[in-house]
Amino acid sequence: MQHVQTIWLTGATSGIGEALVTKFLAEGKRVALTARNDQKLSEIASRHQAGENLMYVAADVRNEDVLADAYDKIKAEWGVPDLVMANAGTHINMTANEISMEACRHLFEINLYGAVNTLLLPLPDMIERGSGHLVGVGSLSSYRGLPWAAAYGATKAGLNNFLQSLRFDVETYGVTVTAVNPGFVETQLTSLNPFPMPMIVSAERAAEYIWKGLSHKKMEVHFPPLFSWACKFMRILPYPIYHQIIRRVTGSANRRG
Repeated sequence: MQHVQTIWLTGATSGIGEALVTKFLAEGKRVALTARNDQKLSEIASRHQAGENLMYVAADVRNEDVLADAYDKIKAEWGVPDLVMANAGTHINMTANEISMEACRHLFEINLYGAVNTLLLPLPDMIERGSGHLVGVGSLSSYRGLPWAAAYGATKAGLNNFLQSLRFDVETYGVTVTAVNPGFVETQLTSLNPFPMPMIVSAERAAEYIWKGLSHKKMEVHFPPLFSWACKFMRILPYPIYHQIIRRVTGSANRRG
């Protein structure tokens, strides 16, 4: 019998996550969904009517014990997943007068610690099996600092570095690690951004980019290509030049907060 790839996806009820559910199922994969909202998970499952190819377990990625229980349920039902994707994340735009330790802690707990918590759960099983694919969803904002995103950018930069470092440690065990760094994607979160978002793509288009990259087991999936390569180029600019360009493009030089 041909093996059916099993995927565990967190942050599955909106945006990129919800679009990925559709894409993964269309490609014939079995998908286990995890998010905090049990009702939304149930609604997604009902819409897809995927039968035995879809299951869901509600859990908060910030809670190690609860998330571990969710992983154990998936493992008991389907075995160790072939691919685990830490996609749960959030964003809060914070001006100088709005930034707070509470908000920063909230972003770190979900975007960084939640992602690490997700990826470390299956790692021992993947090492023992000698195969597996760990995926973390970051952002092009992880490359260099951006206005109103001090905490958000830091969480994504931390996740990127974690994934890059982890890759060295696990690749000899047959485990693949991929960092996904999207540009602007049409979601409820990006709709709150107070600045122009160049080359923004739909969640469905983002899912296409991600699926293609994962299929080739790329170290990094970044998109949209023209914008992401421009961001990569910006990393090598002297910082004073980069700083002035970003202030002009985002209009942050004219905004106080």
